[in-house]
Amino acid sequence: MGENLINVLNDTDYIIGLDKSNMGLYLFTQARDAQESFKKSKKIFSVLKYDLSNIIAAGMGGSGMAPHAVEFLFKDEFRIPYSVSQDYRLSNFASDKTLLIAISDSGETEEVISQYYEAQKRNTKIITIAQKSRLIELAKKDKVAYFDYTTPVPSRASFGFMFGSALACLENIGAILPGNEKSLNEAIEILDEMKSCIGIDTPYEKNAAKQIALSIMNKIPLLYMEPPFGSLGSRFAKMMNENAGLFSFYNQLPELRHNEIMSLVDKSSLKSNLSLILLRDGRSYSRMEEEINEIKKVISSNYDIIELRARGESKLARFFSLQYMMDMVAYYMAILVGKDPSITPALKDLKKKLREGAIIPYS
Repeated sequence: MGENLINVLNDTDYIIGLDKSNMGLYLFTQARDAQESFKKSKKIFSVLKYDLSNIIAAGMGGSGMAPHAVEFLFKDEFRIPYSVSQDYRLSNFASDKTLLIAISDSGETEEVISQYYEAQKRNTKIITIAQKSRLIELAKKDKVAYFDYTTPVPSRASFGFMFGSALACLENIGAILPGNEKSLNEAIEILDEMKSCIGIDTPYEKNAAKQIALSIMNKIPLLYMEPPFGSLGSRFAKMMNENAGLFSFYNQLPELRHNEIMSLVDKSSLKSNLSLILLRDGRSYSRMEEEINEIKKVISSNYDIIELRARGESKLARFFSLQYMMDMVAYYMAILVGKDPSITPALKDLKKKLREGAIIPYS
């Protein structure tokens, strides 16, 4: 069985034939996509001059990954309060001194458009980041600043476009410190190095992402992250859900030692069905290092822990290095179960049915 699955992971022609949207390539180019959209958006949003009391970023599903990544990565340098909203309703505190960053890869996301309309009623400042769509047409009609990154890239691999544009906006309005273009350049270099190690052409015997995918086959992955990579657990779970139709769960340090640690040390037959993956920053403060080492001692007798360390100097390079690794693990899981990683028919059907009874206008 194991040998047959290794053969599957080493069959490049089979992988290419199954991956009809070329997801494997697009996962690799996300740092480049971020750099491209960052540069374009810096120019588009250069005229933005706001007196703000807070910022709300709205995005759902794959489109919610970018605002969540921003939230975790820049927590320590935000100069203006920032929050992520994943709901139909705009937060009650939103006012004419709030900026709503409306993000939707499809540009048709019902929850995001609902918040857009509510923001218009409250005279909230708005920028939109989307592909050519209903949301972009609304922005044009309402003379709202927007970035249209129309691309053939599948939604979950469009992260870079949304992330880079959001960064440019936040830099331009002074919400975060400048200098992120240099960090994105480093991220591109790191991913270039990694592609030769975990890309589809690299055989299982030398490919860490393929090895991890096979090791967690028929198990439920538990992903634990250090700050500032809290968004990667949610992303990996969503990639596993949508790419391969599989479950994955996550928690963040130091939170897990206040609750989930009890489940990890308790004797249970479920443990044989779980696989632990620990994402390490490599730049943690000493207290965090002590905590991780103690947790590993406590749970190592029950689990084999897969430990991955971020690469690079800047936090963006380290973030993209771990995201690319985990994206490829989820990608290879789809290959192992024989699924095209970009096709999500059940999601499309559900969205279509919900849109037919939408509470907001679509024409």
